[in-house]
Amino acid sequence: MSERMVYKDIVHGEIVLEGVFKELVQCEEFQRLKDISQVGTACFEYESMEEEKRLEHSIGSYHLICRIVNHIENKLSKYGMHMDKEEKTIAKIAMLLHDVGHAAFSHTEEKITGYSHEKRSVEAIRENTQIHQILENYGGEGFAEKVAEFLEEVYGFKKEAKPKKHVKVENNQVQLKELLASFISNNIDADRLDYLIRDSKYAGMNILTNVPELIKSFELVLDGDQLIVAIPEEKLYLVEAAIYERMRNYEKIYYTNASILGDHTLEFLLQELRKYPEEIPQETISSIQKFLTEEKTSFTIGEHMQILETPIKETLKKIANQTDNEMLKYLCDQKQAVQDYIPLETDKEESYIRYLLHKAIPEIAEDTKGIVHEVRTIKPYKSTDTEGINVITHDGIKDYSECQKRINVEPFTREITAINPEMIRLELGISKEEFEANYKKLIEEVISSVSKPKEELELRYVLTSSKDVSLYDVREQIEENYKIIDKVQYASQDTYYDDTQNYDLLRKRETLRIRSGTTFYKGEETYGFKSRRMTHKTYKHKEETEYTTRKREEQIGDTTGLEEYAKFLQKENISMEHLNRVLSVQNLRRLYTIAVGEALVDISFNVAQYENEIYEMPGQMISIEIKPRDNRMLDRTALLSVKQTLERKIPALKNYLSNANVYEMGVADSYLKYKKGYIISEDAKEYEEENPEAAQKLKEIIENLQEGKDFAVLKQMPSAEEWAKQNTIKFSTVPEAPDNR
Repeated sequence: MSERMVYKDIVHGEIVLEGVFKELVQCEEFQRLKDISQVGTACFEYESMEEEKRLEHSIGSYHLICRIVNHIENKLSKYGMHMDKEEKTIAKIAMLLHDVGHAAFSHTEEKITGYSHEKRSVEAIRENTQIHQILENYGGEGFAEKVAEFLEEVYGFKKEAKPKKHVKVENNQVQLKELLASFISNNIDADRLDYLIRDSKYAGMNILTNVPELIKSFELVLDGDQLIVAIPEEKLYLVEAAIYERMRNYEKIYYTNASILGDHTLEFLLQELRKYPEEIPQETISSIQKFLTEEKTSFTIGEHMQILETPIKETLKKIANQTDNEMLKYLCDQKQAVQDYIPLETDKEESYIRYLLHKAIPEIAEDTKGIVHEVRTIKPYKSTDTEGINVITHDGIKDYSECQKRINVEPFTREITAINPEMIRLELGISKEEFEANYKKLIEEVISSVSKPKEELELRYVLTSSKDVSLYDVREQIEENYKIIDKVQYASQDTYYDDTQNYDLLRKRETLRIRSGTTFYKGEETYGFKSRRMTHKTYKHKEETEYTTRKREEQIGDTTGLEEYAKFLQKENISMEHLNRVLSVQNLRRLYTIAVGEALVDISFNVAQYENEIYEMPGQMISIEIKPRDNRMLDRTALLSVKQTLERKIPALKNYLSNANVYEMGVADSYLKYKKGYIISEDAKEYEEENPEAAQKLKEIIENLQEGKDFAVLKQMPSAEEWAKQNTIKFSTVPEAPDNR
């Protein structure tokens, strides 16, 4: 029998396994990992991840610990130290076997059973298994126990030998266990590095972490009797890429709605099977009965090793085909059940939503499984004594969190509340026809009543008065520094309304806009939309991050008046008594869509030509808007990354960052120009004479706006002569990129 085997890995290429490592990989307990998914229910989000298995990750982690050990051994040699052969081997075996305790559906199974795979891995090494026998045959009696104890120490089951940032040296001998343990369980370890890049690849996302270069960047620093593993500050970008990739993967893979809801539907399915064990076909009961047993800790390791995915999935298919239990049949198709959930944008408590549902439909149980609520939190980086990353700086060795903070290391939280109307129907035990007729609308009303407006994020630079930055300057930087996904030009016509007695919307920094039509120009194509759309927006400035949060509500109509919006206005407590046209705007935009990592960001270069309907004053606002396509942590990071890049390339740009929207700017700008005598308007005089209280309120609002930094551009108003020249910019039939030079 050959002592050598070559494993061809999708991520690392050829991995050579020899001796005891080959035997371990080929044994029954390890080979069963071929039937255990790497990411559990995350495959409901990415079908390609169904093919990713624990076995390949385990071998990949072993491959990386081998590379790390070789690198560290070379670094130790400069201090005249070397690694103990047995301890090296134990570390490599521990890494190879660290996931052997996983059962069907990986971490999802742990959530349901409450028994960790780490403890099961230790049991598989320590108890009467093929793994145990192979280790004893290789290293002699007691060798398996050494490996088991090492894993216990790595995972903190034994406090005295948990991985440490600083490893003690005595008599020129390093505490090798502690040193090696730090590469098996840490912020950057062999396990994490492998699953980050492997999961990224299977999900079809770019691999961001340069693992070979990151391993090469590890340095050993001897400080008295402490040996410190650290990374030079100039190599910190390698660490940041790994932290960013972890943050991205939690957001886009591990903590997606589909993954969370998949866990819940699996749990519901098992609960249902426990209630109706007679529904399980006798010929397949052995494949699933252990999974249904509630006394999990009573399992032997041999019984645990029998919990595999293929036989369970086959059993579920048979149940779905044979059962008359509609709920059980439905839950057996987990993927469909997950898809039927409606995630809610809400800030209401789960208990309140359950109360509303029960109140609307008393037949719905208050503990219905048709509602799911869960909060999951992960910290992309931990700066603890055992897990922090040391950085070599000019001021000495510091923790990563104390150095550069280009990457968000704050905890990421995914909170989900979702309703599954189909599951509610099945719980009620009624037909689809009866549900559609009597219940569906009531559920939709509850969803509508608890849903909050969607949030948009944006950064806006107002360049109306700029003499040192133009739209062209910024556009050139975008084209030079980013991959352009799409380009489009468009023109639109907007009308802004307000109560012209109180100007409540302007005072509250809200807008009420009707967009009456949009024409798009893309290449040789021209196409447009004639529909009228009303949008109500509430603006809130985030001082700590410098972007604007916009909460949106939309109502679509196809008539020429405001009557169709009456209910909407009433719902928003917007008075119609003195609601009038205030600002008419023609917009010309050139929109770029760019890729920033895995996020898409829209950048629009805008000229808005407006006319104040009250003061009959024309004007224009020249601006740049930057918006991510979504409101995830990943997208917020991308938004601020673009901001940093542009302001680094064009330092003057930061002077024009503004929270002002076109309605505020248009009203304030035209009002001030009227007051400065740029144009004499008899209608404006008449309005002020007939509405002195309204005119005074408008004056106070605009003076208040002027005091804020968002309206610094108003303090740089051009002279009447300059303004007259500036205001001669006109729209062409087929628009070209606007500029403010």
